[in-house]
Amino acid sequence: MRSLFRIIPLLLLVLQAAACRDKKPGTLPTGVTWQQPEYSRLFLLGTLGNDSFIALKNPTDTSQWLQVAYLGNGKAPEGCIRITKRNRIACMTAVFSGMMEVLGTETRICCTDNILYHTGPRCQKWFIQSNVTEAAKGFSLNREKLLKSKPDIVITYFIDNKGKEEWHAVAQQDIPVIYLQNYLENHPLARAEYLKVIGWLTGKPALAESYFSMVQEHYVGLVAEVSAASHEEPTVFCNAPYSGNWDVPAGESYMAALLRDAGADYFWKNETGTGKITLAIEKVYQKAGNADFWINPGACNTIDCLVKTDKRLGLFTATANGGIFNATKTMNRNGGNAWWDYAVVRPDLALRDLVNIFHPTLLTEARELVFFEALK
Repeated sequence: MRSLFRIIPLLLLVLQAAACRDKKPGTLPTGVTWQQPEYSRLFLLGTLGNDSFIALKNPTDTSQWLQVAYLGNGKAPEGCIRITKRNRIACMTAVFSGMMEVLGTETRICCTDNILYHTGPRCQKWFIQSNVTEAAKGFSLNREKLLKSKPDIVITYFIDNKGKEEWHAVAQQDIPVIYLQNYLENHPLARAEYLKVIGWLTGKPALAESYFSMVQEHYVGLVAEVSAASHEEPTVFCNAPYSGNWDVPAGESYMAALLRDAGADYFWKNETGTGKITLAIEKVYQKAGNADFWINPGACNTIDCLVKTDKRLGLFTATANGGIFNATKTMNRNGGNAWWDYAVVRPDLALRDLVNIFHPTLLTEARELVFFEALK
């Protein structure tokens, strides 16, 4: 029997090595039991014996895999990123610091992008109290500062290959860099489901599952309430022009899904893609000039501000009829906006806001808005 106990750990090591040794670029390791998330298209969680894995898809080609990370006591499997320590985390976006806060792990953050933009009260307190390093206060990464903070893991994302290459230079210093591309997911609950990934990275998987289940139950309940009610769908469009162009969410984006679930008719709902569509102001006006509602018109929280940026914005029906709402209600004194962190982990509250905007008498729940306010 004692010899059997000695053999079992050796068998697990063999299985781990087999899982990643023959791994080809863009393929999953074999021998791992994978768990499919309920909403996300871009990650999987897996187990092999007592060890665990996370696989992250390439968002530009979801048939391929971007990274596979491994957490266990054995030798680092070939082809997988090994996570050994996770006490010091460089969390390079407020999206994921917000998730770390709800899991009570914000005190592991040793480095971040711009401290001022994180709205979580516990994050703010920790950043100041512990003099957390700012390594991306502008638009580019200060690699030297990040490395001096001595992170065990870096949690980040990239927009294009140039951004990815910048992080590759960090990974070459034997620091695991984990790319979480949740902004390209196609549903608000898919973005929030990355709480499970953060739970895996920080050793809080059960709490992450429980918290996500609470958010999911509330969100799904609101969708059911909207679907069961008899109502008209108001027309809606989003965002504002910048440098002559107007980016609107594509029809398969999380924002399009949020508007649909809130019982609104989004003008670009049939456009494919999870990212953005770039249009001329005239094209937006041609299609949405008479829309009932205008959501998230840039940084402005007054109509005067909006019209000063471009006089043509005063021609929209939503401007004259009080139908403009911006997610600027919950901000810190430094300009940090909870829409970019807390709303990601609590899409149910964002949905409730929008339902109360589009259908103000429909819900039996509280009608005070959390993220949005009307422009006046």
